[in-house]
Amino acid sequence: MNSSANRLLRWWHLLVPGHGSVARTSDRVQAALVLVTILVALAAIPFSAAAGSAVYAAQKAQSARELAENRSATATLLADGPPVSVGGRSGEVGSPMPTDAMWFGRDGVRHLGQVNANAGTHRGDVVPIWVNSSGTVVAPPTSSAGAVVNSAAAAVGLYFVTCLALAVAYGISVFALNRYRAGKWQQEWYAELAKKAHS
Repeated sequence: MNSSANRLLRWWHLLVPGHGSVARTSDRVQAALVLVTILVALAAIPFSAAAGSAVYAAQKAQSARELAENRSATATLLADGPPVSVGGRSGEVGSPMPTDAMWFGRDGVRHLGQVNANAGTHRGDVVPIWVNSSGTVVAPPTSSAGAVVNSAAAAVGLYFVTCLALAVAYGISVFALNRYRAGKWQQEWYAELAKKAHS
């Protein structure tokens, strides 16, 4: 029998003591805490999955709304994008930065403003953008992959926080039980010393 099975058997005997058991009340309380912690952690799985599903449904609805309200377009850069910086192990690096550009809205009206341009782009280059009904540049709609990632992150994050809270609560409870047991042991030790002193 492996160590995990031995530990589970020990907790079971503490929860359901047999005849002549020497388990203390504090031992049984700790065993009950282990059982409750495990049960709550297991019960949190479907709740976390439901939360992830709710996030996915909300993200899909948001994506559908954004696709209905906005459209893709192209913007022509009126200035060079950010320069390419070389460094690190990956070689060329550079983050997109706001750059002057021109684009046409859904109604054909010409717009001037700034759009995010990648490093190394030049004046006259065309970059993809998304605009709303008034021609204002907006963020791209949430993709299906993005919705899946966000919902999975929400489910895993919620379950992690739940397990972390359970672990902290169990740790605090065990610390309190250990202090209680140490105090009881000290009282019994002093009582035994007092008996020996009077005998």
